[in-house]
Amino acid sequence: MNPPAPEEAARDAIRHWSRLAQLADFAESGHGYGNSDGGFGVIYPGDLDEYDRVVDGISIPDGWVQVYGFWGPPEGYEMLIPEGVYLSELARALDEAGCTEEAERARLLLGHRSHK
Repeated sequence: MNPPAPEEAARDAIRHWSRLAQLADFAESGHGYGNSDGGFGVIYPGDLDEYDRVVDGISIPDGWVQVYGFWGPPEGYEMLIPEGVYLSELARALDEAGCTEEAERARLLLGHRSHK
């Protein structure tokens, strides 16, 4: 499977989470999530434990998130995207769903993290 563009991958992960407004909380805490129905999700660097890093060799740089779809390879995809791309798509999705307070929180987070 060819991986989608980063923005599309972010949108796929976002739309597969049933409680959209909750994603603003996850973003603020730097915590990822995964949908067990379709296998879409986001992993933040802080979600990785020692086993993930040492044994599985997974590395997510600060300022990036790993986005996956269809449970990741071999049938699906996983990719690193800038956290700013994810937060921009999250703010857009929250706005479209009428979650204006949560969208503003995502935008503030985007501004804060992009100035580090």
